[in-house]
Amino acid sequence: MDYQVQLNNGKAINLTNAEFDAAVFTATLNDQKVNFVNIGGAIINKHVIVGVLPVTAIQPETQA
Repeated sequence: MDYQVQLNNGKAINLTNAEFDAAVFTATLNDQKVNFVNIGGAIINKHVIVGVLPVTAIQPETQA
């Protein structure tokens, strides 16, 4: 499945055909000893992650 990791700086990391175990990822984010996570080969500070969503759940913004 394809996922998008949304970051607090407005950027996103797109993961294509990624295997994602939400339970393991949540446990890693909640581990106070861990500050960085590997997402699709990118090592990022876990505190900049806003959300991880399946690409099918992302709605494009519409302009009025």
